[in-house]
Amino acid sequence: MAKSLRVRLWLAFLFVIIVIASLIGVGVARSTSYYLTVSQALVSNPSPFSTVTVSGNIVANSVAWNSSTEALQFAIADKTGQQRLVVKYHGARPQDFANGWPVIVTGTMNAGTLTATNLEIKCPSKYEAKAPSNNT
Repeated sequence: MAKSLRVRLWLAFLFVIIVIASLIGVGVARSTSYYLTVSQALVSNPSPFSTVTVSGNIVANSVAWNSSTEALQFAIADKTGQQRLVVKYHGARPQDFANGWPVIVTGTMNAGTLTATNLEIKCPSKYEAKAPSNNT
């Protein structure tokens, strides 16, 4: 085999390895879910054009749903319940949307209000393991 052909094959092989490594890197980076708490989101004060992902619990009696415009407005709070963030979302109301349930919301913040583009409901831990009995 000619030396120039070997060099071309090694360069092609190296190129394929670089492409595969970069695809794996992008996949891992996108699959990593990072979100802020309500307190962190309010303190960080992101610019109005930057996207943030915030996790919190739906505040009881804060949900307002308009089915004709598909406008959903509610508040979320962190675990302490002291910090609240108003969320505005336009789209289909999630099926399992209920007070107190944990949600992850992605969108842009402006003046303490998060305009959501994505709304995910986390599975609440309503199914807890039964405590082991001490019967021997």
